[in-house]
Amino acid sequence: MFNLISSFASWLKAQVKLSLVLLRFPGVRIQRPSVWQFDTLDAIEIETGVWIGPFTEIVAYAQSPRSQVAGKLILKRGAIVAAGACIRAAGGVISIGEDSGVGQGSVVVASSHSIASGKTYLRCEWDENRTGITIGSNVWVGAGCTLLPGISIGNNSIIGAGSVVSKSVPENEIWAGVPARFLKKII
Repeated sequence: MFNLISSFASWLKAQVKLSLVLLRFPGVRIQRPSVWQFDTLDAIEIETGVWIGPFTEIVAYAQSPRSQVAGKLILKRGAIVAAGACIRAAGGVISIGEDSGVGQGSVVVASSHSIASGKTYLRCEWDENRTGITIGSNVWVGAGCTLLPGISIGNNSIIGAGSVVSKSVPENEIWAGVPARFLKKII
């Protein structure tokens, strides 16, 4: 019985948070189900025409116990976060530019754990030297991609499906692979 009550309370809390986002940002279209976790609405900035697909998880924490770096999620006009994507803006800022899309099942992470010998890695503080992700305008991030902290993707670039991006991508380029590497210029 406790699990049933706990599950209902979690569902209700998620619905309240989603409702707060919709009230604050009426120009966003969010398909359900969608999970939103945040400590303050100030950690979220959404412009008009943004679309969030179903089964997404959006995390935006301005403050985190594992990092002194503030987190924030910025979704510019016309940005799309497709079904099943996970956006984690804690311990760094994630900015997705105008008319840019993050494909289905992609993961965008603003920070990562540091490691230390003799310590449990998942309990370590977050690495504050590589934080945040900036995705420029008119960028296409294919399905199933992972974008790691500390990178930027320049305007008009494309990331091929299934890629792991661990370093910054210049404007007007196509990158793909694990790890992602330059394939060609967009002319």
